Order: sequence, then C-alpha cells, then structure tokens
Amino acid sequence: MSFIDARHIEAKTVDADVCIVGAGAAGIAIATELLGQSCRVTLLESGDLKFRHRPQSLYQGEQIGLPNFSTARSRFRTFGGSTTRWGGQCRPLDALDFQPRPGIPHSGWPFGAAHLEPYYRHAQAVCQLGPFEYQPSAWRSSDGGALPLDGAQLDTKIFQFSWPMDLGKVYHSALARSDNVSVYLNANVIEIESDESAQNVTSLVVATFNSKRIRFTASAYVLACGGIENARLLLASNRIARQGLGNQHDLVGRFFMDHAYFLVGHFEPATASYDQSYYVIEDYGRVGREQKINAAFALSERIRRDERLNGTAIYFVRRPAYKTSPEYLSRGGMSFIHLVDVLRNHDLPDGNLGRHLRNIAVGAREVAVSLGRQLIEIARPRPRLALRAVLETTPNPESRVTLGIRRDFFGMPRVRVNWQINARDMRGLARLLEVMRQEFERCHIGRLVEYLSMGNNGWPISMTGGKHHMGTTRMHDDPQQGVVDSDCRVQGVSNLYVAGSSVFPTGGYANPTLTIVALALRLAEHLKRRLRMTGE
Repeated sequence: MSFIDARHIEAKTVDADVCIVGAGAAGIAIATELLGQSCRVTLLESGDLKFRHRPQSLYQGEQIGLPNFSTARSRFRTFGGSTTRWGGQCRPLDALDFQPRPGIPHSGWPFGAAHLEPYYRHAQAVCQLGPFEYQPSAWRSSDGGALPLDGAQLDTKIFQFSWPMDLGKVYHSALARSDNVSVYLNANVIEIESDESAQNVTSLVVATFNSKRIRFTASAYVLACGGIENARLLLASNRIARQGLGNQHDLVGRFFMDHAYFLVGHFEPATASYDQSYYVIEDYGRVGREQKINAAFALSERIRRDERLNGTAIYFVRRPAYKTSPEYLSRGGMSFIHLVDVLRNHDLPDGNLGRHLRNIAVGAREVAVSLGRQLIEIARPRPRLALRAVLETTPNPESRVTLGIRRDFFGMPRVRVNWQINARDMRGLARLLEVMRQEFERCHIGRLVEYLSMGNNGWPISMTGGKHHMGTTRMHDDPQQGVVDSDCRVQGVSNLYVAGSSVFPTGGYANPTLTIVALALRLAEHLKRRLRMTGE
C-alpha cells in the first residue's frame, strides 16, 4: 500500500472499491476519511511529491476570455495540489449564498447552509484551523478592535488562516501508513471509460511519461482534479458519449467562475488606533503562524437582498506605498509584476508573453516610476493600508471551459478557457465602496483614497483571478440545470462523482477551500453508505 510511483509498476490493471482522481484538498479529504475502512481506495495524482514542470505543462491551454487568467499558473499538479501554494484563508459561505437570489439568475444550491454546517465543523479540523467560530465578537479582544461602523449597513466577516497550509504534507504520513489506501504518483488520467450505454464507468485509463498504460477499475469513481480539469476529463471522454460524459444537456464546462480580486486604493486612518485592527493583514508570510484571523467589510445581508447585489468583501493589507500607486497598478506595471513573479518562482508563463512585453514597452514610464519608488522605499519604508477587494462573479453560461484543437503529450485536447463576468457584478463592489466611504466619513475614522484604472475591456487593470475555479460541473437536482445531483453524482452515470469547487452553483466571495473540504467529507460519507449497501 502507501505511495507508489505509477511509472514503475508492471500491472496492466489495478482494482479497488473507490478510485479518486486528484490529490488536492478534495481528494486528500476523501481519502483520509476512508482510512481504516474495509474498502480499498486508490488515489491517483498526476504529479509527484515534489513540484515538477513536466506534469505541470499538461495544464497549458488557451485563454480566450478576460486576460487576467492563466491556465498553467493557477493550479498545481503535485501531491497536495494547490494547497502547496495556498494562503490558507478560509471561511464558510454565507447562508445567503446557498439561497435562490432574485436578480441573480441560476443562483441557489440544492440544500441550505444548515445542512452543510456539520461538515464545515469537521472540515475546520481537517484544514488545521482554530475553533469553528466566525462571529466577530469572539475575536475582538485578541486580534484588535472593530471599527465603530453601522452594522445595519456593513457586516464584519471573519476569515481564519490554516497552519500548516499544505495538506499534502499534513496527511502524507497517515496515508503512507494506511492498509487500505494506495496513492499512485505520476499517474495521469487521460480517459474515463464507460459501458455502451455511457451510464456506468468501467475504468480509468492512466498514462505515464515513460509510456505505460494502466487501467484502474473500481465500484465508484471520484473526479477531484479541479474546476478546469474535471470538465476537461468529462468532455474528452467522448468515445461513447460523443458530446462528453455527463454532457447530455451541454452543461459540462459552462458557468465557469473565479473570484475577481482588485486593489482599489488605500485607507488613510484618522488616528493611530485605527491603523491597528483585525481588518488588517499585516504580512502574508506570517498568516497562520502568527496572525490567525482577519476581518473584512461586506454589505449587510439586507442591502444585498433588497438591492439584488452579488457578494463583495474588502479588507486592508499592509503594503509598501509604491504597491498601492496607480503606476504599480497600471497595465505595464501589472505585466512587469507577472514576469518577475514567473522568474522568481521558476514557474511557467501564462501564454501571453507577447502581450506582457508590449504592455511593459508602452507603459515604460509607469514601470520606471514604480521601480524608482521601490528603491526609495528600501531606504525609507512607507507602508500603507491597501484596499483589497474580492468580488463574487455570478453564474454565466457563456463563461466556459471547452476543448481546443491543440493536444498535450498524451494526446488529450488542451483546454480553452473563456472567462466572462456579468457586467452587473461590478455593482456589488461599487455599492460596498459607497457605503464604506459614507460610514468612514460619518464616524471620522479616516478616508478612502480610491483609484480604479480601467482597461479597454471595462474591467480594472489590477484585476486578477483568485485561482478559485468553480461552476463547471454545477450541482442541481434537475439534470437540465446541473451536471451533478445533490450527492455530487454525475447525472445519468451510476458510479461517477465529482468533488471540488466545480460543483458550486454559486461561489460567494469567501475563499472556497473550506467549502471544498466540507463537500468532500459529505461525499465520503455518501460513499461509505453506498459501499455498505452494495456489500463491498
């Protein structure tokens, strides 16, 4: 059992009761929940224990929608998945996020927040968080005070930080000691095979870079390889179902969502006491270890409901002043930051190298001004409280993942991601800034210095995707409105399930990992019941 390198096995077929694809947050959560059970479990990971560029290159694809997105740099093929480079920021979705919301088409989950709460509590421990406590009053004494704002207008939302953050490292030992769970590394799933009716999965075809082909069979299969790759695998498994497995209503890959992040200015506090509060992230390098929580501003539920607004949150991040300047947040400045980040982390570029170089050339003055300010601040640091906003992007059927004509090393079609955001979604951010501005002035707390440089596409230049890929296999009990049902089983397929944020009908504004793990634990419970019923 334990960890096996798929490149070095001689077997042509591997049998189990449950086969999970992807060893990120969802896959690891399910596998660890099945530890010690009577069932045999295989957990398939395309990457290795260490990050390697060759499997990572399989993620390269075409981006044809909003430019602030990368298919190759927004997820990671390694044991632990994207938790290996995760900030650890967690909170449950709001109760409102689960409800059908007037003015937001396609909103509503098959169940409410109360149903998921027991799984959230369990996920809290899996993610190595503190107590399951998200009421602001529970944290004020230990992490600074709340600002004196009108709660009827602005809510305070608590986020917690996981430590340690890499779930691959956290659960490696437990999985290595397991008698019933086997982890296969360097195992690239390239096809889901089914019977002639396309209603039952019969095996998964795994390929390795040293030309091995292995079939993994099981009674139940779980796709847990991310919001893009889950859709890609279903669409590419089209030998029997020509439109792709589970895609009889052309829904697989649609409703692709990601959180949009913006830097919208900075806050100048009226007094030193307002500079220190639990709304401030002091240093991302210390979160989890030293800073356990942060608070964010959000519109009250009443305003969101009455004005039919999407969710948005804003919090303060202490940054060097030059990182809050319009020049830094210009088109050339953002492209320069991207290329420096690629070089620093030895990452793959996002496929838009030419565009980034043109932006830097055209915006050479802004880049030079920003670099000059950076040099000055090395000698005389001048930190500011930057305003970082996260925007809920609402479901849009035209925002989608499809298959392109290019193919990867194994012959699988690479993806084309067309990320589209509904124009009305900016209303949530604009209204939140308006209420914050009014409240800060009324309470004499300080002032917001706002600047949102807009690109030609109508969206702020500073916008980046949160790397939170959601919605492409959305959950709904009606097969004509969702790819998976409320048990996360693919509609029309008896033994295939999907885990992860691809099943989210809506994404709220909260980081998705805690909800991903909660849903994975819920699915693990369902799989246990299924195995008991079938006697396996």
